[in-house]
Amino acid sequence: MLPGEGQKPFPYFFSLVLFLQVLGFCVFPIISSAQKSDRAELSLFDRLAEEATLLNKRGKFDEVVSLLEPHKGNSKNDSVLFFNELGISYRNKNKLDESIQAYRKALSLDPENPVVMKNLADVLFLKKEYPQAVEMCQKALKSNPRFHQAHSTLGLAYYRLERYPEALEEFETVLKLNPQDEQARNFREAIRKKLQSQKK
Repeated sequence: MLPGEGQKPFPYFFSLVLFLQVLGFCVFPIISSAQKSDRAELSLFDRLAEEATLLNKRGKFDEVVSLLEPHKGNSKNDSVLFFNELGISYRNKNKLDESIQAYRKALSLDPENPVVMKNLADVLFLKKEYPQAVEMCQKALKSNPRFHQAHSTLGLAYYRLERYPEALEEFETVLKLNPQDEQARNFREAIRKKLQSQKK
């Protein structure tokens, strides 16, 4: 190798770095403006629903109700998330009938939504309407058979109905899908004891 030959690629390398930096400055604003465009396309009701999601996660249920209630009767409101979040806040405020109405409205907009079905099943369970909770969980699981939270609620409803073999099967499924679920493990053991005592 002749002296200086090893340095020849460096000018091209620096040119390439400079080019990539310039390209980066050009591309990132495009990406960020595309994200802003997507955000701008969200309806008022979807934007309210996003805000409500954050509030619900922080336990600010009264704030969610105040934010969403004025818009729940708007005929243009077709946001599934809006009514799902309203249902969550009502449930946590123990307004179970209002929660059911909100979830049913969400399902009228998206009849195959397993998350809304499972949320509705939870409220039906709290109201001790166990057969209806079973039916709603079964519908949710048709849409998403691996939805372990729906299997859990279904197991609880079967348990309350004293349908112990079916309850046991649901909690077994929960533990296959989510081995860390302590509630499912506790119910599985309790049901096994009940079934053993029934055999004696």
